[in-house]
Amino acid sequence: SMSKFEKAVEILSKLISIPSPSGREEEISYYIYDYLTSIGFKPELQEVYKTGYNVLVKLGRGDKIMICGHLDTIPQLDMKEPYKPVVKDGRIYGRGACDMKGGLTSMLLTLEELSEKNIEPDVVFAFVVDEEMYGRGASELMIRNVKTKTCIILEPTSMDICIGNAGCIEFKLRVYGRSGHGASRNKDNAILNFYEVYKILEEKIEKEFTVNMEYSMKPIFNLGKLVGGYGGWVVPGEAEGEVLIHFHPEISYSRILAFLKEEISKLNARKNVKIEFEPIHGCDGFLVETEYVEMLSEIHKKILRSDPKKRIVESETDANALFHKAGIECIIYGPGDIQYAHSSEENISIKEVLDAADVLVEFLRRL
Repeated sequence: SMSKFEKAVEILSKLISIPSPSGREEEISYYIYDYLTSIGFKPELQEVYKTGYNVLVKLGRGDKIMICGHLDTIPQLDMKEPYKPVVKDGRIYGRGACDMKGGLTSMLLTLEELSEKNIEPDVVFAFVVDEEMYGRGASELMIRNVKTKTCIILEPTSMDICIGNAGCIEFKLRVYGRSGHGASRNKDNAILNFYEVYKILEEKIEKEFTVNMEYSMKPIFNLGKLVGGYGGWVVPGEAEGEVLIHFHPEISYSRILAFLKEEISKLNARKNVKIEFEPIHGCDGFLVETEYVEMLSEIHKKILRSDPKKRIVESETDANALFHKAGIECIIYGPGDIQYAHSSEENISIKEVLDAADVLVEFLRRL
């Protein structure tokens, strides 16, 4: 018979070979549904939109714990052959390998083992659509009241136990200058003004919102887009950028929003530079308190023979947007290193996928 390793490679390769960009998860939904049926479960397909279905499997009463993973990936982007899985040095390469078809594979291996060993904990496994875009899959779970007190989300954390999620704010910043001839000496250049304003905001936020507690976190900035100017012969009259900041869960979105507005109006007054600020999106972070964190740590230590690292997830996930608001305690714990997610070199360690499954089986056995 197939070794566990070979089985993991087979499942994960298959999942990678099925394109599932957000909004088009139909084929992978059906694949998961068929796979679960073939190993003796009675899964439920939940239509979220015409081209995407959540897949649910309830064991026992299905009400103690939810194990959750998302079916969608980001698009191909700059990855050469995203849907041709390559196995090399104990790792698998391909779009979604790390984020998070590796985690989905761990979920399927776990279900298979629970079935073989006749273990029936009160758990629901939820395979959801649309995490990378709008979170419509997780929303649908909340709307249909698929709720448990605790949820383990298998996003890639390098098998660190994440007991909280950062908050975030995304905004547009428009900074003006005075357009003019490229050869003039006293330029009022909007792009340079923009950068100066951005650096001041970055510095002030870092000073104000760095948290050093048990789980410390410094704000993370990404100036993800900057548009302005026509070319070398014209001084740019305006520049517009999009900025995303993630911050420690102890800090609320409303507090950081108020701080930004305040600082920008001060800069507007002082610098005689016109600045416009437009929030696009924001979320509050959270820290969880649940007895299951200790239980998971203990099992991780037993199986991997090392103490798990505990930390905060420094980006937004389905946990912020949805589960937390619905009062579900979320632990985020799964195979894969986030640095490879969304990259052209996306890959995952097969051993980690197997470790995650072993930990989950033991965890659920003890429920």
